[in-house]
Amino acid sequence: MPKQPAPSHAALEHRWLLDHPPGFRPFRGTDLFDRIGGQPAIDRLVDLLYDGFDDDEQLRPLFPRDLADGRSMQKLFFAEWLGGPRRYSEQSNAGLRHRHDSLPITSALAGRWLGHFRRALEATIAAENDRSAIFAQVRSLALALVNEQVAPARRRQRSGESGDPSATSGVAREVAWCGSGARTVKKAMDLARRGDVAGVDAAVVEAPDLLRPTYAAAIMQAATLAGRAEVVRTLLGRGVGADHPYYLPVGVTGVAYERVLFVTPLCAARMKRRSAVETLLTAAGAREDVFTAAFLGDIPRLTGMLAADPDLAQAADPAGDVLDITPVDHAVAGGRIAALRLLLGHAPRRLPDGVRALRGAATRGNVAMVELLLAYGADATRIDVGRWVLHPELASLLAGRGASIDSSGSWIGASCTGNQGRKDDPEYVRALLRHGARADDRRTSDSGGTSGVGALNATALHYATKAGFLNTIEVLLEHGADPHARDSHGRTPLDWLEKAAPSVRRAAVRRLLTSGRRRR
Repeated sequence: MPKQPAPSHAALEHRWLLDHPPGFRPFRGTDLFDRIGGQPAIDRLVDLLYDGFDDDEQLRPLFPRDLADGRSMQKLFFAEWLGGPRRYSEQSNAGLRHRHDSLPITSALAGRWLGHFRRALEATIAAENDRSAIFAQVRSLALALVNEQVAPARRRQRSGESGDPSATSGVAREVAWCGSGARTVKKAMDLARRGDVAGVDAAVVEAPDLLRPTYAAAIMQAATLAGRAEVVRTLLGRGVGADHPYYLPVGVTGVAYERVLFVTPLCAARMKRRSAVETLLTAAGAREDVFTAAFLGDIPRLTGMLAADPDLAQAADPAGDVLDITPVDHAVAGGRIAALRLLLGHAPRRLPDGVRALRGAATRGNVAMVELLLAYGADATRIDVGRWVLHPELASLLAGRGASIDSSGSWIGASCTGNQGRKDDPEYVRALLRHGARADDRRTSDSGGTSGVGALNATALHYATKAGFLNTIEVLLEHGADPHARDSHGRTPLDWLEKAAPSVRRAAVRRLLTSGRRRR
């Protein structure tokens, strides 16, 4: 049985996605991180842990082919979890539940993971009492992620009667957030969005895992946003929780809150003014909370909640589990300046974090919100890449507080690639270069990973060339970009041009790169 939440946050219990109390930050406010050796100790622990995974034939299939980026993010995670800097919460775009729900984690596999962790811990942390305290907490966390009672090899056939893997009847369809299993979730969400009650019913019968809290929450939100009351009624009848939160689309929240800003079905229904759905949810016992009030800007309700419990202003959302997403973030994502002002009035004079909120407010171009967050100590030096550089007021305001574009090359992915429908945007690139980016920066990945884009070690000119961004190429050359620079495989931008899409104007790009236009 999980232990009960702290009395002051009992009102948030319905937002838990893991069978685990709000103990995701057990060492915050302690000196444990510094006492055990800080980031170097964490780096060694994670390296030993991942070395163990690499040689474990049962655990290794649960991880990506390349473990390098996973190591990098886990070093940020364990540093924050053990009381260190909150860099993981600043960068990650998914909590533990969403990262692990697609994996068939049994108690036996969790035990194997814990065995590797114990060995890494013993080789890294000197004091036995520190090791014991850390292991007790990580054991609780690992067991909370168990979602399977059978071995992974039998997962696909567990609902069949014959046990024959080749049998087609009674076989549960694979459910996952990515890969082929993601099609099952997407289909169910599309059926819910269209109001196809019979289709949703059939999907759940064919894939019972769709009723797991996170998948069910995704389907419920699709139905709620579309106002499909009959689908909502059907899901409630199948035992789907009226309060299970799910993240809002990035088009609603902005990129700063991509996949981390969770709302309950009740909040989603009110946001879209789906009164019939709201009535159903309320009758099913859907609960109010500070995050819903902050996101919707419900000042009377928010005022009452904070009067009863001022600590709620800084509460971390249990739906985000290890991530620090607070009512302040919800107010920013909802564009609610009055709610933000009210929440900050109940916070300490200096925010303990606020970087993601600052990014969110800057992405909205909301100067008043940015000024308010800065007044309460949000750290502008960590805001990094964003279109704030194009906003005259915001650029001056944030740069005056130390904001600049660092040399990791993360700006290259945001402005010089054709990914995610990006277009040639030379003014954005000029603005980035005015605020700290350099034409000779190399894209080394946001998390410091050594695989993928980090392994390529390519320049902005490589990426702009492949995308065929003629105007951006001109800007980069004007600022001193080297058309002969080589990536880690010895390839120049001209070599990358050979891999460009057919729509790229190759001759025009080639003329630019060979014209010798390298000034400044």
